[in-house]
Amino acid sequence: MKYLMMTVAASMSLATAAVANDWAAIDANSDGQITRAEHDAAAQAKWAKWDSAGTGQLAVAALGQQTGKDWSRADTNKDGQISSAEFLAKKNAGFAKADANGDGVITKTEHDAAKAGKKAK
Repeated sequence: MKYLMMTVAASMSLATAAVANDWAAIDANSDGQITRAEHDAAAQAKWAKWDSAGTGQLAVAALGQQTGKDWSRADTNKDGQISSAEFLAKKNAGFAKADANGDGVITKTEHDAAKAGKKAK
């Protein structure tokens, strides 16, 4: 039991660090906010990493396994594949939703509120 608790605590610490590192990686100029350009560059980099074969398509199930998320709603043409356009559309919708005041920039406060809203659903 003690080992299990230590493993869970370590996993939570790693997850917290991963979120912090994602923020730092996306906030390229380290000014504490993510601009549309920073967001788009990060989204393109993620897509390139996942679509390493350069096909422009990823199976919904495979992308879900890589990310731990359900991508079926992003498959707008229901062909079982996520295209780069579908991926970027989903990421852009997420940016717009997180940008609560619509100024084209996501602050850490807006980011945290959007994350909390997702968890509440």
